[in-house]
Amino acid sequence: MPPSYTTLLQQRTVAPFWLEFLLDAALRAGVDLSTALVELGVSNDDLENPQSRISMTVEDQLIRKALQHSNDPLFGLHMGEAIRPRFMGELGYASMSSATLRDAIELMIPFMKVTTEYAGIRFEWRDDQLWLIWESDMEALPTYPMRIDANFAAAITFGRWILGKDYNPERIHLRHAPQGNAAEYQRIFNCAVVFEQQENAIVLSNDILDLPLRDADPDVHKLARSRMQRAVTQYHARDNLLDQVRLEIQKCFQRGVPQLEPIADELGVKPWTLRRQLRAENTDFSSLLEEERRRIACDWLLHSERSVNQIALDLGYSEQSAFNRAFKRWFGITPVSYRDQGRDAPPPV
Repeated sequence: MPPSYTTLLQQRTVAPFWLEFLLDAALRAGVDLSTALVELGVSNDDLENPQSRISMTVEDQLIRKALQHSNDPLFGLHMGEAIRPRFMGELGYASMSSATLRDAIELMIPFMKVTTEYAGIRFEWRDDQLWLIWESDMEALPTYPMRIDANFAAAITFGRWILGKDYNPERIHLRHAPQGNAAEYQRIFNCAVVFEQQENAIVLSNDILDLPLRDADPDVHKLARSRMQRAVTQYHARDNLLDQVRLEIQKCFQRGVPQLEPIADELGVKPWTLRRQLRAENTDFSSLLEEERRRIACDWLLHSERSVNQIALDLGYSEQSAFNRAFKRWFGITPVSYRDQGRDAPPPV
């Protein structure tokens, strides 16, 4: 028997920046949810701590209050229409500083669950069109249509903003019926919007995916992308020792070469205890360090302008030749060849 929606809401969480997005939208609609927030046990510290998670039970009650007191059945659409980078957490600045819309979308897909656990995104190519499909086991939740409306309107509005041009999707597919005047969907999306479909999907033309973004900045993107990847790892690391160690390794690369002893100290255990715990997971610190080196090396080669020599030094290799040997062991090609292959390069598995 599948869990009830009450149970699912209790088990799942949202990021504080998503809740701030909701509170801001409600306030613009004339609904002050600050008292309700306190009554539901959410403090300012919860909202201001980027590492905190807030129960979907709380978030869902706030959505219901916003829908009820705003008297706006299209509250979700209007919420999404007012998206700003600060309401997107680490994804906001990482995506807007990306080189192309395609790069920004690639960041969005794995970050979805960090934002809110109500749905995930997958993509498909159909007739040279990119289909971004939202999937969930919570579609019977009464607030689900509002959530989809908000996410879709936010995705399209933010996409236009970072492009600096008024490009439109090819089509919008929605599983639910219009929540209000269907003309309002048309105004916001400015494309064919079809309701009561088999999928919730945004359909994009391949032609717009490689358009340059207005605020593309390699230096800003390098920093913002690193922060976003740490946020994703941190999200997955909440109950996973290996991901916790990976996260600490990522942090250490900002300062120097990661070492087991200081990482054990950060995790609140003795070094020998951490070694034993890793052995129980059929791995060791050296293997995790090499995995992260491999992943970060691939990311920097494809998404930064650092020289190969600089990447080698930043990853703790004594010289570029040592990095070259490690890279050839991983992929059978040199770092320069990997960079030249671009999107056709093998993934960092």
